[in-house]
Amino acid sequence: MIVLLLLALSLSTPLPTTLLTNTSIFSEEIQTKCSQNLPKDSQHFNALNSLVCGEKITDKDLRENLRKTSLIHIFVVSGSHLLLLDELLSILRIPFYVRFFFMSFYSIVIGWQAPAVRALLGMCSRRLLQRSRIFLPKDLCVLLAGFLALILFPAWWKSLSFLMSWCAALALTAPDVLRVRNSWARGFLTQFSIFFFMSAPLWGIGSLHPLSILYNLFLAPVVSYILLPLSFLVSVFSSLVFLFDFFMDHFHSVLFVLSEPIEFATRTTPDIRLLWCWILFWHVAFHFLRLHLWQGKDLT
Repeated sequence: MIVLLLLALSLSTPLPTTLLTNTSIFSEEIQTKCSQNLPKDSQHFNALNSLVCGEKITDKDLRENLRKTSLIHIFVVSGSHLLLLDELLSILRIPFYVRFFFMSFYSIVIGWQAPAVRALLGMCSRRLLQRSRIFLPKDLCVLLAGFLALILFPAWWKSLSFLMSWCAALALTAPDVLRVRNSWARGFLTQFSIFFFMSAPLWGIGSLHPLSILYNLFLAPVVSYILLPLSFLVSVFSSLVFLFDFFMDHFHSVLFVLSEPIEFATRTTPDIRLLWCWILFWHVAFHFLRLHLWQGKDLT
């Protein structure tokens, strides 16, 4: 019922595209200034520019190896960037409203891209629900944030990056829906869920090799907690650029070795309408799983 109501609301009350257009134009100017202020003497300027400012990866070898290993989400702008930054800032005990202001500004810096905005709305809606003592399951919070973004920016119905971000966020809720508590089991289930859920939107544009589960399980956290924070430090303290280049050299070498056994095959991408059906199907499936596992109801 919630799915149908939100879907009807997002389709029946589309806002003018001027909001997205004006925001994107302003954001592009800020993004350009971000790129101009990065240290140009870095040997891996392209990677630094992608991590900090959300620019596209122009290094062909790096982009191809990241796609083969399914680690490209570390470098391209996604909701995981904002979630990781929020986690790092919360460790410093920075109040939420300060973190939200920073995340909003960062979303503008990286081009006001659909995945980041969806994650930003997700963080805001969860906080408001908690303050109102409304505790929704995480998968329903993903649903709510997604439809809020579509109501504000209806053009994103046709955005593959927005759909992929939604799909990845839904996959992250699988351990909670299935009530998995062991940390190692949660980690493996999370990576397997991402691999499985993203198989549909990545069909034809990314690698679907099972090895990517292991790569994301063991390498992605290390990269996320080293490269991303270090790239932000370099953007402020340019003297640390040698440290970023050092880690990027080693990461590039490891990435080349890991991508060797994987062959990337180009396929026809699915129709985006089918991909929306894929997401809605799993939202409904998670709902019935929650009824069965949390309330002890028999699905049969």
